[in-house]
This record gives sequence, structure tokens and C-alpha cells, in this order.
Amino acid sequence: MLRCDFSSVIGIIREYISEGNATTQPELIGDLFCTFLEKNEDFDFDNGQINRWIKGLAAVSPKIAEFYQHKSAAESLAADIETLIFPILHDTAMAAENIHTLVMNDISVSEQKRNELTAEYPEDIAAFMATVIIFAISRKFEKRDIKALALGTLSPVVSDMIFDGEVPKPCKHFCGRDTELESLHELLNTHNKVFIHGIAGIGKSEFAKAYANAHKKDYTNILYFQYNSSLQKMIAGMDFADDNSGDDETERFRKHNRFLRSLKDDTLIIVDNFNTTASKETKLDILMKYNCRVIFTTRSSFEVGTAFELTEISDIDTLLSLARKFYSDLDSNRETVVKIIEAVHRHTLAVEMSARLLQKGMLEPDELLSALLNSSANPDSPDKIGINKDGINTKATYYNHIRTLFSLYLLDEDKQSIMRCMVFVPQTGIRARMFAKWLGLNAMDDINELVELGFITNSEMDKISLLPMVRDIATTDLSASVTSCITLLNSIQQICLRHGEDVPYRKTLFEIVESVIRYAEKDNLSLYIRFIEDAFSYMEKYKYESGMRLIVSEMDMYKNKLSPNDFALLYDCKSTVEAMLNNNVTKAIALSEKAVQTCIPEANLHLAANLNMNLGYYYHLNKNTVKAKEYMEKGLAYMWEHNEPNNDVVIMLHNYANLMSDLGEPIKAVRAMKKCAEMIKAAHTEVCVDYADLYLDIGIIYLQMQNTASAFSSFEEACRVYKAVLSENEIQQKCGVVLDFCKSMNISSTPDFLTFTRNTE
Repeated sequence: MLRCDFSSVIGIIREYISEGNATTQPELIGDLFCTFLEKNEDFDFDNGQINRWIKGLAAVSPKIAEFYQHKSAAESLAADIETLIFPILHDTAMAAENIHTLVMNDISVSEQKRNELTAEYPEDIAAFMATVIIFAISRKFEKRDIKALALGTLSPVVSDMIFDGEVPKPCKHFCGRDTELESLHELLNTHNKVFIHGIAGIGKSEFAKAYANAHKKDYTNILYFQYNSSLQKMIAGMDFADDNSGDDETERFRKHNRFLRSLKDDTLIIVDNFNTTASKETKLDILMKYNCRVIFTTRSSFEVGTAFELTEISDIDTLLSLARKFYSDLDSNRETVVKIIEAVHRHTLAVEMSARLLQKGMLEPDELLSALLNSSANPDSPDKIGINKDGINTKATYYNHIRTLFSLYLLDEDKQSIMRCMVFVPQTGIRARMFAKWLGLNAMDDINELVELGFITNSEMDKISLLPMVRDIATTDLSASVTSCITLLNSIQQICLRHGEDVPYRKTLFEIVESVIRYAEKDNLSLYIRFIEDAFSYMEKYKYESGMRLIVSEMDMYKNKLSPNDFALLYDCKSTVEAMLNNNVTKAIALSEKAVQTCIPEANLHLAANLNMNLGYYYHLNKNTVKAKEYMEKGLAYMWEHNEPNNDVVIMLHNYANLMSDLGEPIKAVRAMKKCAEMIKAAHTEVCVDYADLYLDIGIIYLQMQNTASAFSSFEEACRVYKAVLSENEIQQKCGVVLDFCKSMNISSTPDFLTFTRNTE
């Protein structure tokens, strides 16, 4: 018997999506919850989260469930279903009938509730579906069995194990590569590692996506990933079902790599924009040993694997067909457009941008032709000018043409500012509305116009990014700097300062920070140092290894220009890397001692508290409880003097509590935690997670002291606040910690509030 949950309902809807309207999971969920996304610009989710929702392995975000509890929002959901979902279904009535059957056969739903859910059926099936979906995302979540999902398959179906990696649809304007697609397929049948190489902007990424779409029935699994600085980071960043939040990048890579090695020839992995060199990419030899097939799209040349060169489209009629999709008056100016296509050497991106420029009406075709011919030193000769930059081979004339087209648009300062900041956005993209909010934009008009002009791509689910070639030119010509992108940096910094808050888009956030470090001009060093320091603290929360190491390396570059307290923070960051990522506690202690010695407490009491508590924590790890107590209590003294509690303080007190427990003085930890809880209550009211977390820890300490009454009283106080601020899933996780602890101490009777569930049916 199928349960009427979101996984079952969306499964029925997906079953009835017609072949011609095939859509990705993010696009489907984006269309379904369109109104919610419009009203919540700063909400984002990735493919992994969506995959979990669809497979029934995680509850749909409580923010979405709460949003649709309001009558007006429910009506909007019905309207979105009617306008965005129904048109892609091949039999809407049958889909609705199957959802109706699902509801009526679910014996876990009362008869009265079933009648309420089906009241609109069949007169208004959009309203009926909306009602069922709202019920499905609001009722108590029951996780499905991962192992049961994979039973019956001869080889692993990775969609049950890997929650991202869905192949994006190729651009709807993709054309003219049928022969090359078949040649690539034949090549993969004999050589299972193929490097598709060619000049920037020729369409390698779209070609790989088109191949995946054309041959999806030939593979059990097809996975698609964007390369971003290293294969280790790419593989570690994959979203696996059995990932643990405590795993660092090295451990995640080890586990993910082990699984990927088990995949057979019926699996295809696409690594897009693999723009590096074999000497820089130390993990390439590992991928080359995989049994599965791998396609790399790259501008570089590799001696390993098999090369497949993607060249310019030779057929002029195909290129005219492409240009016609963007320039409606092409047939009246066919002869000149042909000359324009030849002038840009049949370069796909240049043809598209030329057509868009003509459609805009800023230049006549002959004026554009003249400008393009003048953009090259010798336009009549074949493009033979070679450039080698960072090991990536490009051709100068192609860049001249795109740069010329870029300049001809005469973008105003507002649009240039957006393009400047877009340089930092990863190829996987970012939600347009969230990005606009980070830039302080009141409207989407400028972003939408840049999408229309072709400068910004809008691939799926309102996600925007820059094409690599456009990014190269924008980076060079627009000179992104700390001051010119200060609004974006301030927005990111404010998010990083919310240490106690989890954000679902943190991977995108961290990749933007890394891009700022690599590409931004550091024209205000003070602001920049503060930005990367705050980013490091937030990355530490998630053990984001590549970013943490990059920031330490960056701070080292400017160490001669750091203030004493910034220098102390550099030592602290280095000690964190040694302890957390290198497992070298001895070296962490040495660096942390330098941090404490360098710090000027009077200038920053909070920093002094942090540094001393960290040093005490490392001494505790090293079994030196005397030194641990000395530095932790010194840190507490600074903290009370600072009198401004935040999430850092809660972590400090948790470490202090562990030490006091080992020293047989738990009541000291309880007093410190209660004092901090009162400070939080006075500063922010007690309705916050930090306050509740403190009482949860206090309860556990009381249990260790065998004071059950005080323990349960503390747990009740924690749960009171959790109910007000957390989702049911999050509450269950918090209470699960307590239940596990009770079990470990053979405490059989637990209070009823520990099994609290937020939503009732």
C-alpha cells in the first residue's frame, strides 16, 4: 500500500509528463512551487535535496509546507499547477485519477480527511491536486528505505545513492551536430575515456549534454558534474545518500571514489569544463582507471585518453538557422549575415551574440560587419594566433570578436556591475532572485535583459551563470574588485556571520568566496581580510576543506600587512586546519599558543575569548586537562566581560562542559551554561536555537550526574523553544540525541515531550 506522501504524488505526476515535454527535477519542482520561490528570493535548494524529496528520503522543506498553509498560497499552488504543470502532462485526467486512488487507498488517513482531500475532485482537479500536495508535504514524514529502493537491479542505479549529477537539458537552440554525435558514440564504444576539446565558445558543453540526451537509453546511469579547480573537490562534493555531516573532504572523497570505482561500462560520467592540465590535476589518473565511461569537455590537450576535436560548424545553412532563432529580420539581410558568420569564423557563440545584437537594433548588419572585420589585425586570414594562458590553449581572434560584440552593447554601469559580480558565480549557477537580493537590486529587469542579450545564461529553475568565454572577457575587461563588488561581499559576509544557521546554498556561497579570492582585485585590504576571516569561520562549521586551505594561504600572502589581532586570527586559522584537516593536535597547540600571545584582548574581547577557548580545547584533546582548564577559564572570563553571546559562545561552553565532566566538576559547566542562556535571553529573547541547545546540553550533564528530574526539566525547556523555531525533522534529530544518550545510560523511562511531532493529521 502506497502512502500518500510527496514522493508518491510527485511520482504520479512525473509518470504522466509527455516525452516532448521532458523536464529536469529542479525545473519540475521550481514550476510546482513557483509562487513560493517568487516570494522567497533567498531560499534555494540543490539537486540533491530535490532528489531526496522525490525519492521520499527527506521531508520537503518546512518553509514550503508552512507557506502553503495559507488559503491564498494554496490557491496560488492550484493556479501554478494549472498553468505550469498541466501543459506538460499527456493525460492530466488520468494523473488526477491515480492521485485520487492513492488518497482513497491510504488507510493511514482517516475517512473524514480523505473526504476533505477529495472534495474538489473531479470538478476542479488543479485545486484537488494542490490540496493533496499541501497535505502530503505537511503530514508527519516517514523516510523510505534506501536499500529497498535499489533491490532488484543487477548493477547499482546511482539515483538511489547519488542525489545530484542530473544532466541538464541541452540548449533549445542546439543544432547541426548529428554526425559528430554518432562519431562520439562510436568512439566511446571502443575508448571509454574521451576528451572533447576545442576552442572556447564552440559549444562543447551543449554537445556533451546533447549526447547524453540522445543516448540516455544506452546507459543505466548518466552523471554530469561541473569541474571546479580539482577532481578531488568535485568528487568529494557529490551528494551521496550515506554522507555523514562530520566527514571532511578527504574522507568524502575516499568513500565516493570507492563507490564510483564499482560502476561498470553501462555508466557515463560527464566532467564539464575540465579546463586544467594533467600536471596540475593530481587525481586524473584515478578517474582514468574507472571502469565506467567518462567524457571530459576541455580547452586543453591531454596525452591520456582519446581526443575528440569539436570544430566550427561547417554547414552555413545550419548557422543561418541558429542566427534566425535570435534575429527575426535575417532573411531580409541574408547576404550580409552570411558575411558576418564568415567574419567570426563560424564561431558558435559569436554567431549567436551577433544575431542578438542585430535583433536589439543597435547596429545595422553592415555596421556590425565592419566592426567585426576591424577587430582582427588580419581578418581575411585563417585564425592561427595561439595563446597559452594557465596551460589553456585559446585563439586570439575569437576572443577579439566576442570582446568587440561585448563592447558594442554599450552596457550601462548597472549592468556592468551585475556582470562584474557574475564573474564569481560558479558554472552550476545561482538563483537569480537570490543573487539580485545579494546585489541590493529592487527589480529583476537588468538581470533579465542580460539574459535576453545572451551575456547571462538561465539554464533551469531560475539559475543564472556566465558562459566560460564570457566570464574570461568580463574578468579582464570589467576589473572586478573588492570595492566595486562591495555590496555582494557584504551580503555574503552577513550570511557567514550567522554561524548558528544552516543555509542550503552554502556550497554555492563558498564557491563564490573562492572565486573572489582568485579573481577580485584587492583594492581595500582591510575589508577583504575581514571578509575572508568571517568566511573561514563559516567554512569551518562544515569542514569545507578547499576553501579553508585557500583562505589560510591567502592570509599568509598578506601577513606583513595584518594588524596584531588579524595576525593572531591567522595563527588560529592555521591551528584549525592542523587539528581539523591534518589531525596534528601538537602542531595546532603550537600555532594556537602563538595566536594567544599575539592577540591584544583589549582591542577584541570576543577574539581573545575564542583564542583561549580554542587553545584549551586542543590541550584537552592532548589529555593535558590542567592547561585545558587554565585557558578555557581565561576564555570564559573574557567572554563574560564581552557580554555579547552568540553561536561561538555556545560551542565554547560545549567544549568547557566536556572538560568539566572529565575533571569531575560538571556543576561548573551547568552554572556557566545557565549564565550564558540568561545572557542570550536578555539580548535576543530565549526563542532561538542557541538558547535551546544550551538547555539540551545542561540536561545531558544532569543525566550524567544522575539528576533525572533536573535533566528532564532542562530537556522540556529546550523542546519548548525547539517547537517554536524548528521543523519537525529538526526537532526529532535534536530529541534523538537525548534518546540515544538515555539508552546508553540504561534510562528506560523518557518524558513524552521527547517524542513530540510538530504536525498532526
